[in-house]
Order: sequence, then C-alpha cells, then structure tokens
Amino acid sequence: MTFYRSNAVISFDYRLDGISIQRVSQVHDLGILFVPSLNFSPHIDFMTSKAFRALGFIRRHSTNFSSANCLLALYNALVRSVIEYGSIVWSPYTTVDICRIDRVQNSFMRFAGYCLNIPHPPHDYGPLSQALRLVPLSVRRDNFDITFIQRLIEGQVDAPRLLGELSFRIPSNTRLQCNFYIPTNKSNFSRNAPLIRMMHNANNHIDY
Repeated sequence: MTFYRSNAVISFDYRLDGISIQRVSQVHDLGILFVPSLNFSPHIDFMTSKAFRALGFIRRHSTNFSSANCLLALYNALVRSVIEYGSIVWSPYTTVDICRIDRVQNSFMRFAGYCLNIPHPPHDYGPLSQALRLVPLSVRRDNFDITFIQRLIEGQVDAPRLLGELSFRIPSNTRLQCNFYIPTNKSNFSRNAPLIRMMHNANNHIDY
C-alpha cells in the first residue's frame, strides 16, 4: 500500500524474491482500517456498522430490562468499547463523521429511555444523557487525547520518537497558559493530525 495525500501517486512495483507484491487498497492494522489517503471515514463506517450490530444484539435480548446499570454495562462493554477503540489515531474532525459516531450512542439512549421510561422530548438527548450519566463521545475522545499525552510525558508510554515530536512552549508571559506550541497548518488534515490535535486539546484543558 502506498500512502499519499496528493494526486501524483508514485506506484512502485515492489518485489520479493522476484515476485511482485500484491498492492491493496485497504488494510487492517491492530484493529484500525487504513486506506492510501489516510482518510479514516472508511474505518468509521466499519466501526459504526460493527457497533450497530452489537447494539442490535442488546436490543433483541434486553427489551424487558428495567435496570439502568445492566443496560449501561452491556452498552459500555459491547458497543462503546468498539466506537472508542484507538480513537487517538482516528478521532474525527468533520461534522459528518462526528454525527455518524454520535448516532450510535443516541440510538442506545433512545432504547434505554424506552426501557426505563425516561421522559424526554423527541430528538432531545439531554434528559437521557443526564439520567444515564453518559458523557458525550466527543468529550471522552478529548479526554483520551489528554490522558495519552500525559502518560507520554510521564514515561508511562514508551515512545521516545513520539515524545520528541511534542513542541513544548516556554512562555515569556506568566499569564500564558499554553503548554505546547501549535505549528501553523495549511490544511484540516495536518491541523488534525493526532499529536497536533492532542497538544491543542491539552492547551485548551483547564486543569492540564
């Protein structure tokens, strides 16, 4: 597979013992789907489909459940674990992809609201998320970013190359609270690269 972000693709014929290696258009690596453009929309498609299948299993077998703790345990173990796995790599930044992921949790909340008789206006998930104590998925992804960068700095994640990519800021103004220097990026793709996004989230986090 050749990874590229431009229209000019260098397609080299790689060989092993004189035999051409088959070129593929997508590959799963440690549970994450990669494509040549490094666009994670196909992975989000795959991941949300898998999550909806798990949610369908829960709905078929727990319609008569009246315990919020039981429903949440099933959701966290079988569904949310799927849509959050590896999010520090593929965390979405487009509204379309964010909404596609949110649909999974919204669907669960509608089902849980039906089982538990939680009153709520149509398409208003605020009362449901409050009653079920479910934090928005986007907030959880931001927290995962901050946790990862903290563990990286503290040495709990053994990745010297990644640590060397962090741009620490030494402020001349004591009122400046930003811990990282965010380089100027000309595209949304580079602006939302994992480490850039993590440093940006850490700068915006009040307690960091």
